[in-house]
Amino acid sequence: MNKNIIIILSCFIILSCSKKNTELILLGTVHQPVENFNSDSLYNILVKIKPDLILYECDSSFFTTDFKFKKTWDSNENIATIKYMNTFDVKVRPYDFTGRNEYRIKIGSRPTDSKAFKMLDSLYKNGVLNSQEEQVYKEFLVVNDTLNSFAYLGPKAFNSLKTDSVSNIRQDFQYKKLGKIMDNIPAFKTTYHKKADGDSISYLEGYKRASDFWQLRNKTMSKNILHFTEEYKNQRIIVLNGYFHRYYLNTLLRPKQKINDFTIKEFHEY
Repeated sequence: MNKNIIIILSCFIILSCSKKNTELILLGTVHQPVENFNSDSLYNILVKIKPDLILYECDSSFFTTDFKFKKTWDSNENIATIKYMNTFDVKVRPYDFTGRNEYRIKIGSRPTDSKAFKMLDSLYKNGVLNSQEEQVYKEFLVVNDTLNSFAYLGPKAFNSLKTDSVSNIRQDFQYKKLGKIMDNIPAFKTTYHKKADGDSISYLEGYKRASDFWQLRNKTMSKNILHFTEEYKNQRIIVLNGYFHRYYLNTLLRPKQKINDFTIKEFHEY
């Protein structure tokens, strides 16, 4: 074989082997310190993974124009991320729905959704629900307690397919099955919350809007994450997200791996 051809082929092989793929780590987190997980736990994970980019679960209003935090707060993610930023060369970007809290207040889903839930819980505790509704609510409580319990078992426990599955079931209960119970009880349609703009919204409608926003927020976050996989090609990107979101992000992003040229990996693979 011609010597020049051998050299060219060797260079091609070396370049192919050394090419760095875009890696995406969807790291489910717990926002406040709990047994087996705190800011140090998260910091140590970041040190082990060595991300080029950290996507943070908030919107751009929390950052300065050069992407520094405008303020600090006592969450595991904020403490660990700032510590990592101060120690290593890393970019941090927001990826959440812009103005999510203000938007929820504006459309009336907050605090109406929590008020509606408290009313439903009161009806359950006072034995007002019929037998079928009571059974659904009991099942929701079991699933909800199960999902919350994973938070105390460490990051590998709440970053697993099992936890993703329970999260999916829990959210289906919260926004579909509990919403259906509310739809069958007149009080949720005739009890109102007065918004800041003076308009009123029923508990039922507020709860429905909360359900719609859950879908919208996760889809928006996924769209923004995909944008960053394009902007930061061949980089290692870690997405910090409250672990209740992880199942939804996985569902939307995993099918996009081939066409968008990235690979989703678990944090414990590093």
